[in-house]
Amino acid sequence: MAAKKHLSRHLLPNGLTVEFYDLSRPTAGDRWQVVVEARVAVPVSPEHLPPELRDRAEEVRAALGPEVSFIKQEIRNFIAVGEVPDLVQNIASQLFASIRGYLGHPEFAPRFLRKKYQEYCERQTWWRDTAESQEE
Repeated sequence: MAAKKHLSRHLLPNGLTVEFYDLSRPTAGDRWQVVVEARVAVPVSPEHLPPELRDRAEEVRAALGPEVSFIKQEIRNFIAVGEVPDLVQNIASQLFASIRGYLGHPEFAPRFLRKKYQEYCERQTWWRDTAESQEE
């Protein structure tokens, strides 16, 4: 795993913060895999939950933890070592420009947490159904 190098932090209009990291690593000879990661930590709290889950905030928090991270990575392969620094900055700038509106939207956190909680519930149902079918 590449060392995570912090690139920048930006406050979004909805109060969340997006952070950019450089996870690039050498691959072969003077070639690199360039990886830029955008990460937003969304607190699992009533103000970030969708309306239908606000009265179940503790249940959702117990299932998902104190926060859930949205992660988006852009990857480029076989990059010459001399091109890496400029490419990392270009990717980070372009990535921020392309996701700023989505991540900064007032409904981003509630929709994201709803989706993550639904995924959690589906996994629980699958595990329960699998365990029950093995008992039969």
